[in-house]
Amino acid sequence: MREALQQRWSLEGIFPGGSESSEFKQFLIELEEDISKETATTIETKELEAISGFERWIEQMNRIQELSTRLLEATHFVECLKSENVEDEKAIILSEKVRDISSQFEIVINDFEQALVHIPDEIWERLLQMEKINQLAYPLQEKREKARGKLPVAQEKLIQDLSINGYHAWVNLYNSVTGKTKIVLEEEGQRQYLSFGQVYNLLHSSINHHSRRNLVNALHHAGEKVAETCAAALNNIAGFRLQVYKHRGVDSILTEPLRYNRMSQTTLDSMWEAVNQSKPIITSYLKRKARLLGLEKMDWFDMYTPIGKVTKTYTYEEAAEIILTGFHSFSPKLANYTERAFQEGWIDSENRDTKASRGFSARFPLTKQARIFMNFQGTHNNLAILAHELGHSFHQGIISNDVPPFAQQYTMAVSETASTFAETIILNKVMQDISNEHEKLLLLEAKIQTALSYLIGVQGNFIFEKDFYEIRKKRVVGVDELSQLMEKAQQYAFNDYLASYHDLSWIWNRHFYFTDKPFYNFPYTFGFLFSQGIYANALQEGHSFEEKYIDLLRDTGRMTAEQLAFQHLGFDLTKQEFWEKAMQIVLQDIKDYLALTEKSLSVEGMKCRM
Repeated sequence: MREALQQRWSLEGIFPGGSESSEFKQFLIELEEDISKETATTIETKELEAISGFERWIEQMNRIQELSTRLLEATHFVECLKSENVEDEKAIILSEKVRDISSQFEIVINDFEQALVHIPDEIWERLLQMEKINQLAYPLQEKREKARGKLPVAQEKLIQDLSINGYHAWVNLYNSVTGKTKIVLEEEGQRQYLSFGQVYNLLHSSINHHSRRNLVNALHHAGEKVAETCAAALNNIAGFRLQVYKHRGVDSILTEPLRYNRMSQTTLDSMWEAVNQSKPIITSYLKRKARLLGLEKMDWFDMYTPIGKVTKTYTYEEAAEIILTGFHSFSPKLANYTERAFQEGWIDSENRDTKASRGFSARFPLTKQARIFMNFQGTHNNLAILAHELGHSFHQGIISNDVPPFAQQYTMAVSETASTFAETIILNKVMQDISNEHEKLLLLEAKIQTALSYLIGVQGNFIFEKDFYEIRKKRVVGVDELSQLMEKAQQYAFNDYLASYHDLSWIWNRHFYFTDKPFYNFPYTFGFLFSQGIYANALQEGHSFEEKYIDLLRDTGRMTAEQLAFQHLGFDLTKQEFWEKAMQIVLQDIKDYLALTEKSLSVEGMKCRM
């Protein structure tokens, strides 16, 4: 039996003292000073005609890469501080300071990128062929192309300056309001104050329809209280972004997110079409689930309800053992990395109401450590989330080791590939280990629910955001209209099969409020389906696939999604055929579920007691 594991991380190994760390404050002072010095550094194009000019340019590029590494260390540290205690006001102040420094660094990056545009093509080709920067050819070319779509340097600097107290300030307001909002649940004479994350976990575990409705009513009541503030934040974030697009001459709201994710519109369209073609089988699952719950149609909050009482839970130590065993069967390197995360206390899994609700993984490139954040309550879903975040962390560890900083900047789409791949390994391992047919059925359903979150749930968010931005181009969108847009998007995604929809989910989904990554939704679907294709290959090739997988992860910061898939796996992502094949794993799970439940419908106890 594994000894008790630490469930609350320590950040002392990063910067001692938490939000009062004098070492961290000095780190920020020095970082800001060095960024200020770099802002004044310029290299004239004509200097590149001599070898000495090339060397100076490479030195500058390396300084900027080093600054980006230090800034990442600081950014992730304050994110960890804010998340471990949402009531830490000093952490919020530090976060705003780091955001200010980030905006100053953006000026340095903009200057560097704009300078790339003015380098003559002949000199540019000579630069890319130099041995010292060969590994950076793709990200440098990408930066050059990106700069061509930007405004003159002075105007880009103005945008960055104005964003501090405008664009980003709305995010801070949203995070503060929702982070401090407690959802008040009254049941059987007892009153509880819950975070959104705790409510979300309860909705995934409660088998009592009345209790679920109480949770939803409490969530709705809390949402109504902050709806106006959140709508103002969302509208102003979108308004700022659209004005920047307008001045840069960007017409489509998908131009930036597609470029950010290094994927084409053709790939995105092919992926969604494959999802849409699978809707009939998915609807069969929804109908069967409603029947098992004794309902004519499910409400949105019934979607993740177990079809029977979940008896199997995991201690944190049991979860660690399952994950390590599962990872080791695929990749000893992944298992060894995960063992270190558990043993060195990198994971904050303790369930407490002062924590933020989300899960995430943070890497610290200077200290060569990582931190993983989640709320662990022993459910199958928690087990999947823990594996998911460990997959993220492993990917981050791979690229931090021997890849230059500019080539470490991979997209969200491929980021979600590593995490959902790890999740798939663990869920399938647990499925294989369970002998009890009823428990196996419950886990099979958990797998399907996870898949539908990535496929159908994310599609609803994508449609909502796309429709919202089209309207926001013309005017402000009010609370009621935002809720109507969300309901309409979810109706489409779920084939209009549910009895009700989570129309206020635009309040609680913090992804809509991100300023650094627009459309923080469709990459989840991409990552999930791409990981299914990778998993199928891994099953065929066995242990020999490990190095191929690690090579793929290592290259995620220096290729397009299409190049990455084709070079390492031979996949053509622009063709619908790939996505349809990837969907087959999910559809087979649904077919297995339908077959198992058909046999079990008459068995006492299969229906959830309402």
